[in-house]
Amino acid sequence: MSTATRILLILLALALYYFGLLNFCSRQICEACGTKDTSAAAVPNQMDSLGPRFPINFQAQDMKPVQGPGFDSLITSVMAGNSDTSILEIIGLYYENEPKPAGHENMGLARAAQIRDQFFTSRPEERVRLHARKLSGDAPSSGYFNASEFGWLSMKKIIPETVEEVADGAIIRFPFASTEKDYDPKVEKYLQDLAKKVIKSGEKISLTGHTDNVGDDPYNVKLGQNRAMQIRGILMKLGVKSTQISTSSKGESEPVAPNTTDENRHENRRVEVKLIK
Repeated sequence: MSTATRILLILLALALYYFGLLNFCSRQICEACGTKDTSAAAVPNQMDSLGPRFPINFQAQDMKPVQGPGFDSLITSVMAGNSDTSILEIIGLYYENEPKPAGHENMGLARAAQIRDQFFTSRPEERVRLHARKLSGDAPSSGYFNASEFGWLSMKKIIPETVEEVADGAIIRFPFASTEKDYDPKVEKYLQDLAKKVIKSGEKISLTGHTDNVGDDPYNVKLGQNRAMQIRGILMKLGVKSTQISTSSKGESEPVAPNTTDENRHENRRVEVKLIK
């Protein structure tokens, strides 16, 4: 073997060695920094059948939280927002096909209550508010997923807004036993802006009516439908075509807060507006 060939082989071996070392170190750094597979951590229904991968983990059909990597850091981060005038908001996420646990109005509220009772026992109950948010699709058949979010509310602003814009639409709230929305110039402006937007874009609007738990199921289903129809009528007067608007009612079946206080029941009396492209 010539000297030139030996030198070439040595250089090739060194290159392969350093490439392998660089790849190994990169993986170690990513894992140490918590940046490995960050796209999965951002998706609420990301599964991992090998075991817990989020700070707080849940399995389908189960309200019991399981601690995972980064749990202590998560709690520290959440409590960093605490003040003498703040209320901790715990949001439990759930899927429509998950059962309603005994003693709870849906799986989301059950999960929020479990997180409060297991991880925030030192905080007075009146300084915690529980909320639920339904996820689209069906619950995963196996593995763990993230089903909780946290926030802080001002004690001076615990009464919900009459209109609250969200990522793909808005929530419009109603007074007790009424199909008339709360009077608020913000609601009027939102509906006017929404009408202009969909008239131009051709997008469709889904309106879903909800109620609190006062009254029986048939009454509340009808009440929720009437609330959705009331918003539909306003939008049509503003020029939106009837073919662009669909309505439905969930009655009292999907509360976003426990029906235990006037403020919570007000949150549940709502029409959810969703834009469909």
